[in-house]
Amino acid sequence: MGSHLVVASVLLLMLPSAGFTEQSRPSYVLDIVPILSENCVGCHSIKNKMSGLRLDTYKGLMEGGKRGPSIVIGTKLESPIYLMVTGKMEPQMPFSSEPLGQVEIDLLGHWIDAGAPGPDGGELAANTEQKRLPKIEPTTKLKSQIFSLSYHPEGHLLAIGRHGGINLIDTTTGHLIAQFDGLTDIARAVAFSPDGKLVAIGGGYAQQSGDVRIWDITKRREILQIEGHADTIQALAFSPDQKILATASYDKDIRLWNTTSGEELQTLRDHIDAVYSLAFTSDGNRLISGSADRSIKIWDPNNGERLYTLSEPIDGINSIAVHPSGKRVSAGGHDRTIRVWELGEKNGKMSKTLIAHQSAILHVVYSPDGKKIATTAADRTIKIFDAETLDELATLDNQSDWVMALAFSPDGGHLAAGRFDGSLSIYDSKNYLDTFQTVGIARKSP
Repeated sequence: MGSHLVVASVLLLMLPSAGFTEQSRPSYVLDIVPILSENCVGCHSIKNKMSGLRLDTYKGLMEGGKRGPSIVIGTKLESPIYLMVTGKMEPQMPFSSEPLGQVEIDLLGHWIDAGAPGPDGGELAANTEQKRLPKIEPTTKLKSQIFSLSYHPEGHLLAIGRHGGINLIDTTTGHLIAQFDGLTDIARAVAFSPDGKLVAIGGGYAQQSGDVRIWDITKRREILQIEGHADTIQALAFSPDQKILATASYDKDIRLWNTTSGEELQTLRDHIDAVYSLAFTSDGNRLISGSADRSIKIWDPNNGERLYTLSEPIDGINSIAVHPSGKRVSAGGHDRTIRVWELGEKNGKMSKTLIAHQSAILHVVYSPDGKKIATTAADRTIKIFDAETLDELATLDNQSDWVMALAFSPDGGHLAAGRFDGSLSIYDSKNYLDTFQTVGIARKSP
């Protein structure tokens, strides 16, 4: 919290139990802003206005949200924000995080009891914005990494996400066909449009901005750049009619964009942690998201309504996969378990579970015919399962590094695996022999 908190804690010990004097009462700018910035505005700001509450400005703090005022001036024991951080009112805040320390709680309480004064003329008027990290250029060449893969709908090209953009390679020869550059940082997500004419790439700088680029494959040129998230892009997906591009970010938001104009159509907010995975159902009537908040959410992309939530996982979700029928979704994450739900109109029903790996599952994907599920994990294995029974069909162990990206070819005949060390394999789907032993396909970072 900084030196001012140390000073404040000393003052707390020195002052009588009646509270702060006028001269020593907590300052909104020096004492309260750092507490809110560090613990609260990730969920309550202009970008993530959960429960209709903004805590990134003094005005927002005083106005409160959908549940009414957050502060009763002069009375901490009647102020919801104080009662929530002390655990005397549900839900306890900060949500899914470490509770505030006693020094911070005391500062907040004394500030409220002192009348919750805002910034005065001698202080800098401050918005409680989250801290942004400066861009730091590497001094040496970085290790090559593959974070994302996507097959062209015709199967003859494979897009490989790397630092600064993607490489398009011929899947039979391994020859580089094209490379698209200009993306901010690592391409953490890549997807071809259903007609194969476009490819979307997502990246961005941590805690600063998301960066999405859409390229025309034939003309080899960028046709659209989208910026709208407050953190890195973690997933993206085209709708089946390719009129919508859905993006998900570490900032907890899901956004829907017009793929022609780049106009933002909807912002979907209900997750309380990073959203790592997105997929449309085959009919385009549902968008499904998986998050580090341990939930999978089903949305109506036409109006942005959250239809229902699947919340059985006991730890964060890293990846989801929608069955080709659109009636089933599988997910995997930190609890090492594959879970499969049958999707209904108003709810989902758990149908199968399996503790599949020894470490966190990194990626889950269905084969195009829906008969297999392939997974990767931090235990450096790839596993293939029967989609109906979850019986294990094959294990590709001793991977050289984490397999961060996994993709079946459109005909189901091959399985591509991209690793953290920059190596790429393309396995045949019958005997799972590596037919494409290429290391370092991803271009090294500049």
